[in-house]
Amino acid sequence: MNVRKIDKDLVFDLTKEDLSKTVQTLTMVERIIKEEGAMHVVANLETIESIYSLQIGTLVAMHVLCYENVAVMKLANVNEHVKNQLRLVGLDQIMEIHHGVNAALDSFGAKK
Repeated sequence: MNVRKIDKDLVFDLTKEDLSKTVQTLTMVERIIKEEGAMHVVANLETIESIYSLQIGTLVAMHVLCYENVAVMKLANVNEHVKNQLRLVGLDQIMEIHHGVNAALDSFGAKK
């Protein structure tokens, strides 16, 4: 997993392996969020071509982890196939999906 800090925001470039290794991914995400004091997180799914239930569960757990650490997570670069899979389980109702990382970052609003 590649992690980028853009101003005070964090972008996690996730791979299918990251989403398949739930415990390791969540441990790293939580540590980085706490260390950086991040309030805005973008999960970049650009390399994810398809997603299955365990990987969806990792996204949900990341979303909850962010919430518990007073951060908001949004999704970026989600292809149509993955977007449809997320819609089927209703995740499009609890996670904002944006067409790109910059659009997701901009959606957090003005920087202070």
